[in-house]
Amino acid sequence: MSKTNHHLNIIFHTHIGFMRSCKNQCLIRLFLFWTSLRDWYQRASYAVTDLYYYLKDYYYGHHDIWLFVSGHSLPISLNNFYNISHVSWTYNNHTNILEKSSTEPNKQHYKLSWLSAKILIRHGEEEEKSHEYDIDDFLSVFHVKTTIDCAPTLNNIFNAWCAYKKHWFQTNCTVEFYVIDDMGQDRILELVEHNFCLILHRDKVTLAF
Repeated sequence: MSKTNHHLNIIFHTHIGFMRSCKNQCLIRLFLFWTSLRDWYQRASYAVTDLYYYLKDYYYGHHDIWLFVSGHSLPISLNNFYNISHVSWTYNNHTNILEKSSTEPNKQHYKLSWLSAKILIRHGEEEEKSHEYDIDDFLSVFHVKTTIDCAPTLNNIFNAWCAYKKHWFQTNCTVEFYVIDDMGQDRILELVEHNFCLILHRDKVTLAF
């Protein structure tokens, strides 16, 4: 009888050991399955999030952001620019905001004080090679976001308008602004000569003279 009990004990413990081994294997497999499932969920979540923000940016026009980079005569589309450095201004074609690139927290919004304006582009000395553009539609929606000590240049305004219209010009063109200022006076501003003619006053971008 003792031998029988001994054999039963062996069988019992063997069975218990086997059950424990199966249980441990099941727990390990469940853990590995859960880890894989969690990793898959995270990857899927990141992919869906990236797609959401891409579609959101595309819908709101954030893909249409232009960078004004020091040393470049024309703004560069954010879509074609990867190593972002030396960016002085950005222009968002959805919000129509030209913003100074800085970490200063006290930026304010400014509107151009001009009542009306046109741009004359001269491609040469001959009059027939000149083209005039009314920019009042641009002025009605355009804002500048900057600090009180950093006014945009006339060239910044011109490049923002170019990005707004998706109309680019050769760098050797002569550009003139025909402006009616906030006092109702007619002004002619040549792009190179009067590039630094703008100042910030109250909530307006206005002429310094």
